[in-house]
Amino acid sequence: MNAEEVRARLLAEAFDAVIINGKLPGGWTVQAIDGWIAEKCPGLEKRLLFTFSGGAEPEVNDFLQQRNLPYLVKPFEVADLIAQARRLLQKTHAAAAS
Repeated sequence: MNAEEVRARLLAEAFDAVIINGKLPGGWTVQAIDGWIAEKCPGLEKRLLFTFSGGAEPEVNDFLQQRNLPYLVKPFEVADLIAQARRLLQKTHAAAAS
């Protein structure tokens, strides 16, 4: 999917959490993804997991750490992906309970 397709899908459907490539075709940066989702899908920005095919650039790493956003770098273990997804879903359930 490219950035435009992702935007359209995020607006059209409801998601408990989103696992998204940190380097989407179309130049949608991690910072832009986070800001757009915070504006258009409030609350979902707290339930994002970014994935990267290689290491992220230093400014992206800084942003991820400052915002405390989870991410995985490929190749990653399936168990790590499952653990991160569970953490995101726990946030969803906690938000729904309050």
